[in-house]
Amino acid sequence: MRDARGVTRRSFLAGAAAVAGAGLVAGLPTPLRGGSPDPLRQTPPTSAAGQETRRADSGETRRAAPAPSVVPASGKSRVVVIRHESLAAEGQGPAPERVREFLDEALKALAADTRAADAWARWLKPSDRVGIKVNCLGYSTRPAVALATAASLGAIGLAPQQVIVWDRTSVELDKAGYDVRSASGKAPRCFGTDSLSNRGNAGYGSEIVTSGGIGSFYSRIVTDEATALVSACILKDHNLAGLTCALKNFFGAIHNPNKYHDNGCDPFIADTCAAPPIRERLRLAVCDALRPQYSGGPSVRPQWQWGYGGLIVSADPVALDRVALEVLEKKRAAAGMKPLEAEKRPARHLASAQARGLGVADIARIDVISIGKAWNDV
Repeated sequence: MRDARGVTRRSFLAGAAAVAGAGLVAGLPTPLRGGSPDPLRQTPPTSAAGQETRRADSGETRRAAPAPSVVPASGKSRVVVIRHESLAAEGQGPAPERVREFLDEALKALAADTRAADAWARWLKPSDRVGIKVNCLGYSTRPAVALATAASLGAIGLAPQQVIVWDRTSVELDKAGYDVRSASGKAPRCFGTDSLSNRGNAGYGSEIVTSGGIGSFYSRIVTDEATALVSACILKDHNLAGLTCALKNFFGAIHNPNKYHDNGCDPFIADTCAAPPIRERLRLAVCDALRPQYSGGPSVRPQWQWGYGGLIVSADPVALDRVALEVLEKKRAAAGMKPLEAEKRPARHLASAQARGLGVADIARIDVISIGKAWNDV
């Protein structure tokens, strides 16, 4: 299967094997900070307790790792944006090993570490079982970004079988160019929630989880398999919510997102992420901003995509989405389009997410670190 960018299932698997040997990025400029000149190091503290989930098929109780605080004591969150022209390539795009080089540099800046493995280990540990949640609805997260993330996790001691690249359905993953596989070899496992239908309820949990205005079954990939989550989202416009990025990505973790699109999906996006299955597992957000889409989303609209050539990373998904929103709005303005507010689809869910303690939506409280071209130069 080949997607619109020319990614094949074979190239996905080949990339997974090659990316593990990637080297470091050479010649990158010194990171430039926006905001506080000396941002607080965001080392996740240990919370009182993790969440317990019980596997319906075995009765086994799995304890999720304690959820780190996404906002440091200073009240400022850190977001890193790394950009390079090689990341903006059209067609198949950059190879996973090339993406990994830039991703590791971004994580080092995020953690203020000199070794990539040490940086990743601030939020994830070798005993974790990590679910990399991609977005394959319409314009999709590139497989290279998910593979790069998985390879970096391998460098801190996670075996391929401890990592699952996932979304709602295996068919959607396949169409987006992912190699769907329930068994791991040199590559991580990759399948949709529907692949766990043999456990009942179409692969979703057996108990409704309520959070604010939602009541939903959550994917068993989250509740049964993962102790930690990475939101591997893509930066794109959304016809109702204004923006779909790190937070809205988890609409793909519940069985009934179609019920929660009123009022620009607000506060339902925030409520979905505030529920224990997501809140107690989400560690990092990695945004595919290689070629974002600034209008016509969530469907694929090539005429409104552009070569931003970036990756955006943060331990605060709300802050990441706020920076992503700034990028989207600046590009829309440059293209002569109205602000999302004027089109009656502002990304109001960001304020709701901040109110629920999921992160920082106030741009003045976000320290943006640029590596390469300035993050706000669209």
